[in-house]
Amino acid sequence: MAHQSSMTAKSILTNIVCVFIVAPIVTALIVWGAWVLRPDPPPQTSSLDAMPSHTADIRPAPQTPVSGRTVYMASCARCHGPSGDGKGTEQLDRPARSFLAGGFSFGNTPEAVRRVVQHGIAGTPMPGFARTLNAQQVQAVTKYVIGLAPPAPPASDDAELVVQNRPLVLRGMLPARGALEGDQPRGLLIGGIDGLTLAYDVDEVRFRAARQGGFAARTDWENRGGTPLQPLGRVIHWAAPRSVFSIDGRSVPAEFLGTTIRDGVAAIRMQIPGVRIKEHAAITSVGELPGYVRTLVFDGDASAITMMLPSQGVPRYLGRGESSEWWRDGGDLIGIRGAAEVEAAGVRLPASGTLDIIVLPAADIDQAIRAGIPGLESAT
Repeated sequence: MAHQSSMTAKSILTNIVCVFIVAPIVTALIVWGAWVLRPDPPPQTSSLDAMPSHTADIRPAPQTPVSGRTVYMASCARCHGPSGDGKGTEQLDRPARSFLAGGFSFGNTPEAVRRVVQHGIAGTPMPGFARTLNAQQVQAVTKYVIGLAPPAPPASDDAELVVQNRPLVLRGMLPARGALEGDQPRGLLIGGIDGLTLAYDVDEVRFRAARQGGFAARTDWENRGGTPLQPLGRVIHWAAPRSVFSIDGRSVPAEFLGTTIRDGVAAIRMQIPGVRIKEHAAITSVGELPGYVRTLVFDGDASAITMMLPSQGVPRYLGRGESSEWWRDGGDLIGIRGAAEVEAAGVRLPASGTLDIIVLPAADIDQAIRAGIPGLESAT
């Protein structure tokens, strides 16, 4: 009986070991082996991943080309005619240019025509479109207008200096201006990227003339004082040769200090007693009237100094417009913005800051009245 009880206890112990120890271990080994040996499942894809990809076929939408003819018909045809023959519907004081005849004011190169489209031609009814046409439209209409003319190679001259994307400054002898004065050995030409060229005397700095179009040609490259420079643009404004600045009625010369070119703008630097002046210029417009503006920047107190207007004779004071004083000098209009006060001989300079000299050559009186320039009603 004792032996039988011992066997029963041993069997019970064996069963317990198998159920609670061996069986869980075996089960765990089977599960682990099944997990290790399982086949790799197919890759899971979302509905978006399952869609075919056409990324390589996507291209930016092409930019709609600007039609030069469309721009021309909207902006130019009323003066120059639908065909470019100069016979438009606009009533002008002189015939518009015929492109069919190959006529261009400042040359048939794309650069020359583009400048005219953007800035107009001072002293003529041709306005500038820089504010109303974007770069693509200007480029398109420039190409279209050139295409209206008969083929002709651009004029070339090895001596010609052409202003491109940077202003040019040229020093040398300036030619005589008829009976006004002889050759000026110490002259200066400043050509801007907008097609405006200003000429100065620099023995005593004074404005000489403004031109629009080509810059200059030089035949003598050996000596600065050799043959005169040849300004190429058309004269749109000039001033009588006289001293510019005075103090208490006494003329004071402006000493030439040099020139600078910075950020696409060329400037002439000068000095008068107690004040340094830097002057630059650019094409501008007042209303529909094209012209140019000279901007003087003062370093020092200029309040005791009077400046003469850049006139050809004795200008007639017209009055004050919205922000400028205006004079009429022959057919030109001269505006001063920033003066301290108006004097009989000119204007008193401000103590500091800037002063603008606006010139509208051969101004159309009706357009000038619409632009708000005072004192012109009796001239119509």
